[in-house]
Amino acid sequence: MCDQRTYAQARDVLERHGYPTTGLCYIGAGEQSECYGAGDVAVLLGRADVGEQVTDLTGHTIPGGADVVSCNNYAALQWLTDRAAAAGVRTPRILAIGTDPRPYAVIEQAHGTPAAAHPHVSENATEWFGQLGAEIRKTNLVETTGFGMFVPDGAGGFRGRFATWTEFLDRWLSVHLCVGECRPEDEKALNFLLAQGIVTERDVAVVESKVREAQEWPVRSVLTHYDNRLANLVVDADGITVLDWGLSLAGIGIQQELIKIFESEPASMESPRVAAFLRAYGLSERECLAAIEDAKLMLVLDGLAMSYGWVSDPDRLGGVRAWLSTVKKFASAW
Repeated sequence: MCDQRTYAQARDVLERHGYPTTGLCYIGAGEQSECYGAGDVAVLLGRADVGEQVTDLTGHTIPGGADVVSCNNYAALQWLTDRAAAAGVRTPRILAIGTDPRPYAVIEQAHGTPAAAHPHVSENATEWFGQLGAEIRKTNLVETTGFGMFVPDGAGGFRGRFATWTEFLDRWLSVHLCVGECRPEDEKALNFLLAQGIVTERDVAVVESKVREAQEWPVRSVLTHYDNRLANLVVDADGITVLDWGLSLAGIGIQQELIKIFESEPASMESPRVAAFLRAYGLSERECLAAIEDAKLMLVLDGLAMSYGWVSDPDRLGGVRAWLSTVKKFASAW
């Protein structure tokens, strides 16, 4: 919630960059930022040292610091949202960034109603998912380099942390399934997950085999929003605006774009929201089914990474077991 210190910091940032502060008010907070808005601009104030925590594929801190990915900082967010907006994606641009008194970004304010809190969400969500599919299609036309969360490329831009898709998946296998050399804390985490009595060593072997197959997929490095949820959409009379690129990555596109959708929707064209998203994305019925099958594996990877990030938090045990049940369901079907 709003406090006087952060309110004053937001006001000072806006004044420093020449923006009016009339009507400045607290909008909300996420895992990385607190947000204040005034007129057509907003200020994101980093809740910690943005980009310095080492995290897993889902943006959760990894025990012991295994380096798979790290959260996008404001410089990376400015770079990638500029490219998304230039490709026609309806998303706010970051107008200025800085580090004093803490990491911040001045951003265009998205006017409208948050989709998840909209009074008519149940009637309109399928249509909004269709609009989201069209926006994500534009996003995935933006070419990137490498795979994984963004790191500086040494030339003023950003690239994926890993040079190749194979490298990216090799690191995932090493950290989360202890394939090859692994650290004691990684092995301890995997043993904890197996001790829950949901996922078996056979399931782990099946997932490893599927990941090896995925390393042979014909992929391109493209801007991948990843965090496709109603909570990251604002709706007005002109349609949706896409928010929150904090977990975006240099990814493979549609297979990873479905991950968060499948956390709340069935992984099937029988879901009207899934069908609307994929058809608006521009896939044929056969391509939709293929994307869903590949995305199931990406969801499993995400679920095991989430579980790994939560093993040391007793309050997250229910979430860990829920994720393991999802992994079990798909691994058993493979």
